[in-house]
Amino acid sequence: MDNTPRKRIVRTPTTTLTVTGEEARHLTIDDERLDVLRPNPLLAQSYVSRTMPNGKTDVDYLLECWERRENVLLVGDTQGGKTMLVNVLAIAIGERMGLGKPVPVFTLSASNGITDYDLFGQPTSWTDPETGIEHIVWLPGIVDMVARVGGILYLDEVNMMPERVTSSLHPLTDWRRTFTNRAKAVKVPGDGFMPETVVADGNLWIVGTMNPNYRGAGQLNEAFANRFRHLDWSYDAAVERRLVPNEAVRTLGDALRQARATGHIRTPVGTAALMRVSEDASRDGVDMALFTLTSMFTADEKPVVDEIIESRTFKALIQNAVDRLHPLTGSGDTVLDPSSPF
Repeated sequence: MDNTPRKRIVRTPTTTLTVTGEEARHLTIDDERLDVLRPNPLLAQSYVSRTMPNGKTDVDYLLECWERRENVLLVGDTQGGKTMLVNVLAIAIGERMGLGKPVPVFTLSASNGITDYDLFGQPTSWTDPETGIEHIVWLPGIVDMVARVGGILYLDEVNMMPERVTSSLHPLTDWRRTFTNRAKAVKVPGDGFMPETVVADGNLWIVGTMNPNYRGAGQLNEAFANRFRHLDWSYDAAVERRLVPNEAVRTLGDALRQARATGHIRTPVGTAALMRVSEDASRDGVDMALFTLTSMFTADEKPVVDEIIESRTFKALIQNAVDRLHPLTGSGDTVLDPSSPF
């Protein structure tokens, strides 16, 4: 007979738990257990705001949307500052609410693949580190938690979410502001059970982002799309002038984007990529900066990119800027020409 001690399994009631194991229904928006979901307040110091068409900064305008709890969808290419903006807004909202810290950002990222567990939660095992006893507990889903607690529900790359996911969010994103957790049963009078329905906390704000026409992305269902205020979040020239001081690098970025717009390349060139080129050119040299840049393109795109760089003497232009000369000195017609196929 095997006398090896066996781990004792205690099956506890499957109540909704926080990320640390306590009941999620007892969490509040300022709970320290949610601090892992809050952005670093110092992030706001490095953020460069863009100016909206009404003259307000993006942060000020979107704070007004938050005051009305209007769902917002930021639509634009990658590396345009959308995710950073969401985190800066969490900082600003925390200040506006007097929390003394940012509100938590609950991220539902479509690029990682989404299961029902992400939305609704699931039972799972948890071993008490002090006793070694294993318990069956209820691990709450992201949407279930944010509906109860409030904060920002960040739907990242929402146009890559399958309709079964977006349709589950319909009641939460419209006037009903409720979330039906079909994975969690609640007892009702008599012998029956029903899915648990959560009435969203008044501090819930929903922000989505999408990169249009990217591989794996689709069109949003009209019913879901119409629940959001859509804002075009294309690359902003004024912001890039502050973040990318090398004018020649910015001009190269414009040329590469023009090539993408005309179908010669597919890879987007974001603000962050141009910032890296500018920084690399100053630190590691122009050759290394351009090598790193061209490495992000596919094999069939590289000849086009190389032609753009060589035909417009961008290597010399960027070096001029590094040497603190006027970046376009002597460039003549190498400045971006709208009639060029690139």
